[in-house]
Amino acid sequence: MDTVGDLARTLVLRTHQTRLNRDLDQLGTEIATGFVRDPVSHLGGDVSSLVSIDRRLAQLETYRVNTGEAAFLTATMQTTLEEIQTRSEQLSQVLLAVELTPNDEMFRTLSTEAGNALSHMLNGLNRSVAGRFLFSGTATDTPAVIESEAMIAELQTALAGSTTAAEVETALDGWFDAPGGGFETDGYLGSTTSLAPLELSATESAGVDIRGDDEVFRDVMKAMAKAALASDDTLTLSGAVKVDLISSAALDLQTAMASMVELRAGLGTLEQRIEETTARNAAERTATSIARLDLVGTDQFETATRYENTRAQLESLYAITVRSSRMSLVEFLR
Repeated sequence: MDTVGDLARTLVLRTHQTRLNRDLDQLGTEIATGFVRDPVSHLGGDVSSLVSIDRRLAQLETYRVNTGEAAFLTATMQTTLEEIQTRSEQLSQVLLAVELTPNDEMFRTLSTEAGNALSHMLNGLNRSVAGRFLFSGTATDTPAVIESEAMIAELQTALAGSTTAAEVETALDGWFDAPGGGFETDGYLGSTTSLAPLELSATESAGVDIRGDDEVFRDVMKAMAKAALASDDTLTLSGAVKVDLISSAALDLQTAMASMVELRAGLGTLEQRIEETTARNAAERTATSIARLDLVGTDQFETATRYENTRAQLESLYAITVRSSRMSLVEFLR
């Protein structure tokens, strides 16, 4: 019995089996991923181009996330601004009716409508997405403004003792517009620092910096509050003063809408730029991915053919191994 020959043959068979299993595993991985398993060997040790491509793809992925976030934020902001503008335009038309039927019931109805519009606006400015408040600057975990009930209560205190339209106007201006006034100290809850611009590409960035303390928002809130407080029982204003305040509020809303349109137009321009940058980034990402595929990609048909050939060789080797083992057993029993 040739024991040494049997051991050598077994060792050779196991060596071939290990190699074929390794090749089969590598080819299976390449079929599944579409890329070579060992890029270094495939590129002859020069991976500088591959590293550069992978770095660029990582940058483009970051830009993809940023453009998606910027597009979502700006779209939600645009929706909020549209709601505020639409409600303000409707309210201004309704308030103009005060001069047609100036009576207590009409005053209360119009003031209630203005109060509801103010509440709707403040809720819009406190809108959040994914746990982030949109109009609070860098204080994304904080609502932008106080609720309407709290604002009305603050204004009732500020307007206490006012009996004429001029006195009410002055008190409102002081609360909403004056540095260190009520709105600045108590009404606005967000940060006075805008969010840092989002990097959209190597050359483009998006500064989504609309905050709840913007002047146009103050003007709209002040007009709505003026009409809402005109019929407030704590102020005991005369009918003539109520008419003046409500009519003035309607005109103020119409004036503020010009600034609102400008704000929305600027936001729309930003939305378009984000969309264009997103398209350019997507095109570059596709081209770069194709370049990577050309560099370290595999020919799927060729790889599948090699896989089947290797699998057939491995099956043949198993058959030979089994047969060889049986022959050795017969020789041993002799």
